[in-house]
Amino acid sequence: MAQQDDAFWALVEKFIEQANDAPETLGLTEVGGALLCAAARFNAYALAASSIDRKSFKEDFDQSLSDYSQQFKALLAEDLADYGENYKVLIGNKDEDEQADA
Repeated sequence: MAQQDDAFWALVEKFIEQANDAPETLGLTEVGGALLCAAARFNAYALAASSIDRKSFKEDFDQSLSDYSQQFKALLAEDLADYGENYKVLIGNKDEDEQADA
């Protein structure tokens, strides 16, 4: 299981590295949109490919949409909280309080 976890996180890091390089040609919001679009397309494919048949895929549509939406919302909330707590370290800009003192 640890090997699978390592492979999972290595892939996550690979996606992030590629996304971090993309703003050389695209804006940050475009890069984020591209990642979101790719994740949606791939997950729709993965769900369809793992379904027994089209009927079961369509029957699971609403639940799958809800599950993925909740998972994304939880992951985004966790990462936003992390950036909120560690903004200066992760981004490197001064906090508003420090700017007012400068």
